[in-house]
Amino acid sequence: MFDDDLAQSLVDRATTFQRALVATLCLNRAVALTHDEWTDREVPGFRQLIDDSAEFCRARAVGGPPRTDPDLLAARFREILRPDDWPGDEPDGLAAWLMDVVSIADYVIRTWTEPDLSDSRCFNVLVASYSLAGMLNDDAVQTGARDLGELEVTRQIADLRAVISLHNPIGVDQLDWLLAESDALAEAYRRRFQDIVAKYGSER
Repeated sequence: MFDDDLAQSLVDRATTFQRALVATLCLNRAVALTHDEWTDREVPGFRQLIDDSAEFCRARAVGGPPRTDPDLLAARFREILRPDDWPGDEPDGLAAWLMDVVSIADYVIRTWTEPDLSDSRCFNVLVASYSLAGMLNDDAVQTGARDLGELEVTRQIADLRAVISLHNPIGVDQLDWLLAESDALAEAYRRRFQDIVAKYGSER
């Protein structure tokens, strides 16, 4: 179960850079759900936006200049998600899953670009990532599936504790190591989502 107090206390201890780094690690797991060609049919521009978001985060983490201007990224997020106060209906089916990933990516980029709000933005990323993992578990096709929500929380806490001593920027090797710590969980998300995609396809 997601422990609000523990997560918030660790986020409070982290610097703005460390919060953005943890948010980046959450995004790295979320985007593992899918990166197939059909995603752009469900949410136009999905793959390029997620690619550009991941590149932006990794560049910022190692102190390099991102290829994509953050203002342009923000505009592209609003095209898909609409303004924050925009009343709108959630899409159905697989598009709903992709929109959740886009929403996480939006919060992650904001964790980097809105340092004065990095605590709340990072916390939003943690909650949204936990929710996404929980939904994957709820829609699990196989019985006796591992609780991905609990695994996500455990990984988040480990990530927060791992980055607490890191300073801006970090080396490429350090970033690769942090990202690799999520590989097993990201692969579990990918496999679970493949089952969900197959289930939706069988219902069409």
